[in-house]
Amino acid sequence: MNVANTIKDPILIQNDFGYRYSIEPFLLADFAQLLPGQKVLDIGTGCGIIPLLMVFREPTLKVTGIEIQDTEIAEKNVSKNLMEIEIVNDDFLEWAQRVDVEPFDLIVSNPPYRKINSGRTNPDTGKAIARHELKLNLPSMLDKAQPILKKGGHITLAYPPIRLQETLGELESRELLPSRIRFIHGNQNAEAKIFLIDAIKEKKSDLIVDSPLYVYNKDGSYTKEMQEIYDSFNCIDGTNHIGKK
Repeated sequence: MNVANTIKDPILIQNDFGYRYSIEPFLLADFAQLLPGQKVLDIGTGCGIIPLLMVFREPTLKVTGIEIQDTEIAEKNVSKNLMEIEIVNDDFLEWAQRVDVEPFDLIVSNPPYRKINSGRTNPDTGKAIARHELKLNLPSMLDKAQPILKKGGHITLAYPPIRLQETLGELESRELLPSRIRFIHGNQNAEAKIFLIDAIKEKKSDLIVDSPLYVYNKDGSYTKEMQEIYDSFNCIDGTNHIGKK
């Protein structure tokens, strides 16, 4: 049986309050290089959106999503969609030291973007942890991710452009060698808001800069490419949900 045929209309729920995902999970799941049978880790999985999208794209993946905050909704999403995804409720920095598993082929994360003391910290604890590096910063994440990634394995991240130089330096210092990068713009007249980066462990290659992705047309509608990304995940109403509830 083709597993893909059993998940034509994935259901996705998330918190009515607290942190809610935006566009980045769709961009990361589209950008990541997925191959059949890969072992994948999603750091900071939230409601499980990235694992669900990746398995929707490649049903043979073996995905683990780890989240420090409550994982009840992530577990419900996995259960409702009948997907073989493991959800771990733990602090990644501690879990990565304890876990004794075969290294991952791919590690992906849409991590907290903002450094502590940069910008206003949201009074909502869930939002604050998701947006500011209160529990997980870039250097500590890479310190723990590098040893559990296979040699030749990929790590794929999303960050704001202001952190590009820092991200390149932190990756390269751990022999995680950047191979692809893509800048995401709100529209053709706007500066980039996000960049996606893929790096390979201990394998140097030419750094490919993909063409920029523009999310919106002048009239506020999605560009053809952005709509195609949503359509590839059977997504309706943009980031509101995928499939039909």
